[in-house]
Amino acid sequence: MHFRTFATSVIMMGLAFTRVPAQTRVSVPENLTLAAAKSLLMSYNPTLRAERFNVDIETGDVLNAERRPNPILSVGSEGLSFASSDRSFFDNQEFSLILKQDIELSGKRQKRTSFEEADVKIAEMELQNTVRVLTFELQKAYYQVIRAQEDLRLARDILEHFVEVVRLNRIRYELGEIAGGELRRVEAAQYRFLEDVVAAEVGLENAQDQLLGLLGSTDFDQRFEAIDRFDSQFVPPPAQELRDTALRERADIAVQRARLAQSDVGIELEKAHGVPNLSPFVGYRRDFGRNGAILGVEIPLFVSNRNLGGIARAQAQRRRQEQLVRLLEVRALQEVQFALNELAGNRKRMEALQEQYLEKAQQSRDIAESAYRLGGASLSEFLDAERTYRETSRLYNQVLYDFQISRGQLELAIGKDLQP
Repeated sequence: MHFRTFATSVIMMGLAFTRVPAQTRVSVPENLTLAAAKSLLMSYNPTLRAERFNVDIETGDVLNAERRPNPILSVGSEGLSFASSDRSFFDNQEFSLILKQDIELSGKRQKRTSFEEADVKIAEMELQNTVRVLTFELQKAYYQVIRAQEDLRLARDILEHFVEVVRLNRIRYELGEIAGGELRRVEAAQYRFLEDVVAAEVGLENAQDQLLGLLGSTDFDQRFEAIDRFDSQFVPPPAQELRDTALRERADIAVQRARLAQSDVGIELEKAHGVPNLSPFVGYRRDFGRNGAILGVEIPLFVSNRNLGGIARAQAQRRRQEQLVRLLEVRALQEVQFALNELAGNRKRMEALQEQYLEKAQQSRDIAESAYRLGGASLSEFLDAERTYRETSRLYNQVLYDFQISRGQLELAIGKDLQP
């Protein structure tokens, strides 16, 4: 699913967002796919929920902008005398009742409404851009869980393997083949691998909690397994295609282009403000017992100020928005290139580990273990080979993670998912 598809889903679920209680428990399945995690992100992430209200706020401004000015009712009295008189109170004064209505000329209301409607579109695009950024953050958090799972699996395998070595050494000690000091050294070395397991367990819990927080959950007791795997076979499309996609799909560029288009409406609105409004009025007047009607119109005289300053400001704002579009386009193309560079570098590291170093480290560990059991290698040599295998395997997990994240950075840079 593309970033834009996700954003559309969020916008369509706007009412649902507002109705989800703030303390709703986010239930994460025990076997969590990346697609399921994205679905939870769309529904419960607090940042997205807050961004959705920006659309509502701007929609409220549209409702105000499309309304006509309210009429003004004026009631007044002049010449009221408190001296005794044969006339009634109502006939002993000059009383007036006037209703005035401003009439906006030069299409002010339509242009004002169009300007505010542009703000709604901008808010929707900003929501899409937030989805773009948070989707990448979700990918990082999700694959961090996968890396932590792999590190824990590796640590447990190594510990289980070394426990078997300790067991065999105890048998050898009971048979008198090794001294007690040698057995104690092996047993003490086991703690290092136990410590790796504990550290990996803590790392996995922290990675899961990081992902839970991103999903909007406050229940950090939930435990789950991320079941998707690293994709080491990914090959990006041609660079020019990616650049074209970035300029076409990036939500932040779309936001800035919308601001540029809005600035054109803003210029026309400022020009309209230079045209005076008409304020016709009608009323009733009772002048010391005589009734009469009032008719008239008020016309402001724009003699020295036709809003030239507002027009100049709006035109300068448009030129600024035009340069900001250019800035974001340059930055987007730069981010695409950076992501491609990272992807290429991580691919080289990954392939080197896959084709040479990982297998050699395992072979070295197996040879050292066999030699140690036969008495042809010291415990230190065996432990060095074990640690080399452990570090190489952990480095491989890290490189797989880095490769996956560099793909995510590329998707972030172009503004859409790259399907396998």
